Amino acid sequence: MAGSMETGVTVLLALMVGMFGVTSAVLGFIAESKRVTPRDIHVSGNECVYPASPAHTLGVCAMLLLMAAQIIASVAGGCCGCCRPGGGASKSKRRVVGVVASVLSWIVTAIAGWYYGQGVYWNTAGTRRASLSGVYEECFYLKGGVFVRAAVLSIVATSLAIKSCFLLRAPAATPEPAEDDAEPKPDGVAVGLPQWPAQGNGHAPYQQQVQIT
Repeated sequence: MAGSMETGVTVLLALMVGMFGVTSAVLGFIAESKRVTPRDIHVSGNECVYPASPAHTLGVCAMLLLMAAQIIASVAGGCCGCCRPGGGASKSKRRVVGVVASVLSWIVTAIAGWYYGQGVYWNTAGTRRASLSGVYEECFYLKGGVFVRAAVLSIVATSLAIKSCFLLRAPAATPEPAEDDAEPKPDGVAVGLPQWPAQGNGHAPYQQQVQIT
């Protein structure tokens, strides 16, 4: 009963991590199509005017959802395996793989967060100084593919987080008892009982003398 309940909790947590991670990736793909392009930027004097873009809000939400997914997975797995969850895997090969997957998921999340941050920064409404290129003024803008990279990395990080969650929360294997210990041996000292010979077995019967007067 306890094992099935623990499995149900693990599946529920994995679904939450997957939902947040996939939603983060979807928002990243949408942000890519809504990003600011060169034709959206206007030049005013020596200033580049960047308009408000939905990609800014989408990028922030995607970054927060990915971070939430990683936090849930880490807590469920015992803080990257540092704290063994109740009934979780013991120090074994399975536990080591779970810890490695958890650490890798955080590394991939950090890279995805960096790409999300770049996308959010360059899609923030405001003005920036233009760069002179000869007689022309140039404005920097976000090239295509940044949000896509972040979205793909979000899926990879989520997959690793779910794997680590299952590996670290899996019940520890119980060792089977040895054959010698299967049947307990009785303790104590054996006490022998004296063997009394039966009557007539190798002994002459006792004869009583009767005196006749």
